Amino acid sequence: MLRFAIAGAGVAGSYLGNMLARRGHGVEIFEASRPESHWPVCAWGASRHMLSRFSEKAGLDFEKYILHVGKDLRMDLPRGKVEHLELRGLVTYDKHRWERDLMKGVEIKFGTKVTKESFPFEKYDYVLDCTGLHRTLLPRSKEDFLIPAYEYLLEGVRGEDEFYTIGYEGAKGYFWYFPLGEGRGYMGAGDVMKKYRGVDEFFVRHPEAKIVKKIGRPIRLAPPKRMEPFFEGNVVGVGESIGTVFPMLGEGIIPSLICCDIFLEVLDESTKQQGKKFDTKKYRKKVLDYFGYYDDVYRIVRLKMDGKLSTIRHANLLMSMYRHMKKEEQRFGFEVSLDKMNRLVNAL
Repeated sequence: MLRFAIAGAGVAGSYLGNMLARRGHGVEIFEASRPESHWPVCAWGASRHMLSRFSEKAGLDFEKYILHVGKDLRMDLPRGKVEHLELRGLVTYDKHRWERDLMKGVEIKFGTKVTKESFPFEKYDYVLDCTGLHRTLLPRSKEDFLIPAYEYLLEGVRGEDEFYTIGYEGAKGYFWYFPLGEGRGYMGAGDVMKKYRGVDEFFVRHPEAKIVKKIGRPIRLAPPKRMEPFFEGNVVGVGESIGTVFPMLGEGIIPSLICCDIFLEVLDESTKQQGKKFDTKKYRKKVLDYFGYYDDVYRIVRLKMDGKLSTIRHANLLMSMYRHMKKEEQRFGFEVSLDKMNRLVNAL
């Protein structure tokens, strides 16, 4: 049995806490916010197929957490263009309750901020940095890239019962509305230019909308290849703290859970072969191998932002993104076609 401390009670921290406890390891989760103010950020949208799989591993029935099953995603693009994606499993779910249920039976200390200076690292075999955007216990990456963003949790919204986005010119960000059912939804935007087009217009169209929460939090786009090191001393980074966010969408729920499973796979192999010694080199390689194409996607986004993307010169990058997304269509929860992807990239 190993002793683990987990910094951060978000999607990665709560899932790892559950799965490590199931394996018989000692686990303590440390969360900086207090119980009454702890709230899962992001718009609560992800693939039903993937979340059902992770939930089953953790002993939960994901169907109990689903709030809205999407059928169509409308995308308003620059120059008046509109695209629609047929959704194949994209849902919104009660992420707050899901994470809380994952942590039932696991020791968690709310209102405890973990810092490099004060935390008793020597008490644990490994300390897992699941602090996401903050990357509290690992050295800063020189290649990190964040987009300013904020969102509102709304209620009382009428006439918006499907997923809706606005893509900003030059791939500099996008506006989103994700329905949660019964007139509730997440609305917000991430924008390099901090103009957040669509937000004010949404309130003009929906004066009845009531703001329940406002959450300001940047979105990390830098992939794992640009977020090293993944470990220092007995600290190991898992999830968004090491860049597991799909750069084109700023989506990190499923990638972070996949990263958790990679960690658990390496841990199981390591403990069988080496006792208490976690194979950090194997973990690093598996993370970089799995998320390798995220760097191609990131390069596409940055080239588009800089006005330098060419569908001819950068055809290999675009095909890499398409092939991987098509292969993982169930993971994204929407249709992936080469023709539609090209139109989207060219329209932005």
